[in-house]
Amino acid sequence: MEALKTEIVGWLGYLDRWSVSWQIAFILVVAISVAFTRRTTTLFNNSQPLANLAGPLTLVGTGLLLGIVPIPSGIILQVGLFWALFNTVSWIESKLKINNRKNQLAALLSKIAKPAILVWAITYFIARLSSLSAISIVGIGNFSNTEFAIGNTFLLVIGLYLILATSQTFAALTAYVIQLILKYDDRTRKLLQPLFQYLIIACGLVALALWANFDSSTLLVIFGSLSIGLGLGLQQPVLNFVTGIWLLLEGSIKPGEVLMIDNEPCLVKKLGLRVIYLSRQRDDAELLIPNQILFQAKAESFTVGENNRRETIEIGAAYHHDPQLIIGLLEEIAQSHDRVLKKPMPKAFTIDFADSSITYILKFSVRNPLDALTVSSELRQQIWTAFEENDITIPFPQRQVYPMEWPPKDKKTLG
Repeated sequence: MEALKTEIVGWLGYLDRWSVSWQIAFILVVAISVAFTRRTTTLFNNSQPLANLAGPLTLVGTGLLLGIVPIPSGIILQVGLFWALFNTVSWIESKLKINNRKNQLAALLSKIAKPAILVWAITYFIARLSSLSAISIVGIGNFSNTEFAIGNTFLLVIGLYLILATSQTFAALTAYVIQLILKYDDRTRKLLQPLFQYLIIACGLVALALWANFDSSTLLVIFGSLSIGLGLGLQQPVLNFVTGIWLLLEGSIKPGEVLMIDNEPCLVKKLGLRVIYLSRQRDDAELLIPNQILFQAKAESFTVGENNRRETIEIGAAYHHDPQLIIGLLEEIAQSHDRVLKKPMPKAFTIDFADSSITYILKFSVRNPLDALTVSSELRQQIWTAFEENDITIPFPQRQVYPMEWPPKDKKTLG
């Protein structure tokens, strides 16, 4: 650490030179002016490239003019070039995202190109202040019986960032290549992509640890601690993760399918490694079902467009109506609906003699389970209208209340 302090003191001495300090002051003035102009005026609203390059061009132009005189202006010129390059990449990124917010090239520019420009600028100015080779061997501490210097720590941080920043892109590429080999569909590829991303990150972290010469015994202790933690405090998340991988690989449940959860049709929106995202048809509620619950529980599965859904409507009619007339009318109403399947045919039955009515049920099928609630509602409305037109009564329980006098007179009730 003493060597690092010595280097920093040396940098301060370099920055204290007049030829350096005035350039830094000029750069700060230009940067503040550009930021203030963007906030207070609309000069660049219709010209985004000009707005992005106004500050950098000012620095580059000033640096070139001063270089002719000659006046020391190397710092101004280099900052202007780095600034112009960074803003140009940002502008290209914004153009790529206009039609597709998830453009992979735009993501790479954001995660790789722009950080690379910043690292390039930092290393350039450090090289101006001192020797990179001398700074890289300055020690900063010890961890896991491994000595860390500024150079290998810097490379370790960059490697970790690259693993995290590029894991999604490489996972998508891996899933696409495996799809071409194994010939599975796009839906399965999207389901497997998160798994590949986690594997890439895990392998990358192990590779970094080996490159940094971490003590193997320390790594075993860390992995053992993680195993104990997973076994105790993280048992449920890990179980959800494992069952999620199982469901992804098995392919028994896929987005677009319909599951009956608590006798409610739910559309599978997305399969995650922790939960399954469902949309309940009755109220459009978003449900998050942990993978292990769905893995262990009994659920009736439908595939939209392939499996039929059987529905039932129960209704009562007064006793003085002919049951054959009611049954024929109910079946005729169901058969006339365009979303009720003709095979199996809708059927009506008499099922009970209730206190004030005869109870009937109408059974019918729909092709899409998500249409069952809508079709049931429409059929009920048509049944009510048909009963009205045919003077069919739907009785309802009635209660009569007889008043009594208390205390009773002559032990007789009133009424």
